[in-house]
Amino acid sequence: MDQTDKDPPVIIKRNDRSALPRFAALNAQWIEDMHVLEDSDKLMVARPEIYTQNGNHVFSAHIGDKVVGAVALKKHENGAYELTKMAVDTSVRGRGIGQHLMTAIEAYAKDEMGLKRLFLLSNTRNEAALRLYARNGWSVNHEGPHPVYQRANIGMEKFL
Repeated sequence: MDQTDKDPPVIIKRNDRSALPRFAALNAQWIEDMHVLEDSDKLMVARPEIYTQNGNHVFSAHIGDKVVGAVALKKHENGAYELTKMAVDTSVRGRGIGQHLMTAIEAYAKDEMGLKRLFLLSNTRNEAALRLYARNGWSVNHEGPHPVYQRANIGMEKFL
């Protein structure tokens, strides 16, 4: 029996209100581990429900009754959508949770929303995330300091 036969399935849910506190906690944890919480992060922790309002979406990965990962799709004023706030619980990293989330969010953006492009901001210190993005066909479109987010020093995009 291989590992996938023994592991419980990963279930991806969209805009599951019960997952929002965990979405905020997972993101706050990795940000504080690598950087410092910026104002937008503090708002996410205080009011994670804003990531499911006004055209925004949160995708959460569940194993059994535990939320083990999450990512958001954030609508900007110009109509562009950003993949943001991706986090996976440290206890399940390396098990493909990030890939499950990436596949679900890209499929939803393309097939359900009709989007042609997504973008994201990251940091070159977050090597695992950058490898995931590259494996999924994202390309770098910006390098260097970002005018709004202190920790962002790389931007990527994907045409769907």
